[in-house]
Amino acid sequence: MKIRTVHVVFAIFSATLVAGCAAPPAGTRAPRTVALIMSGDVVSYSAPGLSSRVSVVDVDGKPVKEPYGPVELAPGRHTVNIACDGANSPHTLSVTAGEVYQFEARTKPGVKGCVGGLTRVRSVNP
Repeated sequence: MKIRTVHVVFAIFSATLVAGCAAPPAGTRAPRTVALIMSGDVVSYSAPGLSSRVSVVDVDGKPVKEPYGPVELAPGRHTVNIACDGANSPHTLSVTAGEVYQFEARTKPGVKGCVGGLTRVRSVNP
């Protein structure tokens, strides 16, 4: 009788463990259902010199939790406010699920500081 009880408890424990591992963490979505803004290069995962210069201030007027990314955007039109060396610049863009955007810093001759921007580095495959 003890052996059957142990087997039943073990089976319930195993099923619970497997179900917990299979479920995505709360608050995250599958990458293919959202567009992402990343701070670094999607190939090497680093962008020397840009990670601390450029950040996302807000999306559609709401502050973001992770200003250096990743920032998730639902498909559709958004206004993303980008800061670069303290100068803010709004960018309006339409995003599609699965797209990945990356920070860029543009400088103008004779002007101190920079203008932050976004570059699409991965588009959706049809």
